[in-house]
Amino acid sequence: MICKKCGNQIKEGAKFCNNCGYDLSNEPFDTDVSDENVQSITLKKEDENRDNDKFTSSNMNQQDQQQKKKTSKIIIWIIVTIAIIVGLSALASGGDYSSKVSSVKNGYFQAYSSDDGYPNVGDAFENYFDDTSWKAFTSDDDMEIVEFNGKFLYYDDETDCCLQFQTYEDGSFDIYAVEFNGIPQDKLTISVLLEKVMDEAQYIDGNN
Repeated sequence: MICKKCGNQIKEGAKFCNNCGYDLSNEPFDTDVSDENVQSITLKKEDENRDNDKFTSSNMNQQDQQQKKKTSKIIIWIIVTIAIIVGLSALASGGDYSSKVSSVKNGYFQAYSSDDGYPNVGDAFENYFDDTSWKAFTSDDDMEIVEFNGKFLYYDDETDCCLQFQTYEDGSFDIYAVEFNGIPQDKLTISVLLEKVMDEAQYIDGNN
């Protein structure tokens, strides 16, 4: 502290100058705060605000993550439910289609009865064709179709045959369409093919 009268260096809190005796008690108390202190206080406040912002942001992120987890669980639950419903429907339809295939394979053509030594449709077709397969479906115009596919020699050439049976609620059926290598065949060709299939299968069980 410096005396304003003589400029002598004196101790802080002294009431009189020890050099000139100047009364220092009436001098105003120095309340100035240093720039360093002001800066320190300001930085502390900024740090506190930054910490508060981090805390708020962290809480918001946690809430967002929890909401996303809930939404994901709901979506997964919906997908699983739909998959179960579709699967059950497919099983039900598959069982129904399987029974339709069986009804055709185990059935007989009116002109080729078991009394005359002819086998059922399935055995006759499996005997005549190679690489056979059967399936059932509902057509676009709501017809119940059982489809047979197999390979056979047609004029000495290996040919793909696709034959469709239309089935009815009473268990009966008839031939709806036939294709050779994707080409539709007329009724005469279908009749000749059916005759060959059944004649070759007659008495295949050894009974005549």
